[in-house]
Amino acid sequence: MRFVIPARLSRALAGASQHGLHLAPSLHALAARPLFAWSTLARSLPACSLLACSMLACSSAPVTSAAPPAALTTPDVSAATEAGHATSSPLPEAAPAPRPPDAARGGRLYDSWRTERKLSSTISFDAASTPELDGKGGPNGNGTLNDGSGRPLPNTGHDYRLRSFFGWDLRGKQGLSGPDYQGESHVLERNLLADERSAEELRAWLASGDEQLPAYGEVLNAQDLDDLTAFLVQSREGKLARPEQVFQLDTKAPGNYRLRDGADPERGAELFTFVCSDCHGNDGRKLPFDAGHTLGTFARARGYEAWFKIQNGLAGSPMKGQIVAQSGADAAQTVLDLLAALCDRKQFPGRDFVGVQDVPDGDPRCGKYLK
Repeated sequence: MRFVIPARLSRALAGASQHGLHLAPSLHALAARPLFAWSTLARSLPACSLLACSMLACSSAPVTSAAPPAALTTPDVSAATEAGHATSSPLPEAAPAPRPPDAARGGRLYDSWRTERKLSSTISFDAASTPELDGKGGPNGNGTLNDGSGRPLPNTGHDYRLRSFFGWDLRGKQGLSGPDYQGESHVLERNLLADERSAEELRAWLASGDEQLPAYGEVLNAQDLDDLTAFLVQSREGKLARPEQVFQLDTKAPGNYRLRDGADPERGAELFTFVCSDCHGNDGRKLPFDAGHTLGTFARARGYEAWFKIQNGLAGSPMKGQIVAQSGADAAQTVLDLLAALCDRKQFPGRDFVGVQDVPDGDPRCGKYLK
């Protein structure tokens, strides 16, 4: 039996194309899915948020509103050859047109720039457990990055990750990583969500560093810095989901957080089917990771990290950002719905791995969503 995309979805797809939005081919392939699922999804999603379904978990082609890059042109060397002028090698191709900043990629660089840039084979960080500067590669050849004054900045366990300096919620000492909650020793004072500096000032700061922050301009290129800046600015301005829209801090809860009220777990389960199941399986157990976690056990135990990776993707992997919505609030609602759905231990169970335990009954991280 052949199924047809309902009219509402057809109009959404057509409208996206008219506005220059490029949808992953996987979305059109979903036309073969059962009609009841499409119609249920149509009722639960606004047309603009439907675009989230265009990016499956392993898709490397997220939705973008950018114009297609200009076609590359290669100089014609045949005329010179025919005229008797030897050519030892073809002339260089024209450089590709610069692309707009990619905020989701900026989030992955924030998480782990070395992994996202695939630099692990060339930069081995200075070991935090030894007083010597004993790494390899990088601007100093010993696995360190320089601070804003050009002095080597030892690795105290932060591995030069922005996530380590400012936390999964970007709020530094005021947030989840601060002394009132998880108490990470290397977290810095600055709250990036309250930072009032301009985009140009933020980019210059990232490139040059300061007395505590590495000069990332020594290891990242211009496009990397543009992407990082876009991530910070769009997070601050609410164009991306903000952490406080997804979870709240709680000193009494394991992990020091709990999911917000207002989620729709049924909608989240439908979204999981269309966005995540191709890679993670229908029950989230297809790709165990992080010492044996399934997607369910990971989201239930570390929702404060899972929200970030749902929105921005997993650094260095084929998984790109999974959420495209009209506003940051819409994106946050989608992330919250997905996390609430993953709180169902029967639908998204764990696996029998040593050392990985699921959350117990009554665990406050999932709260009322826990089943």
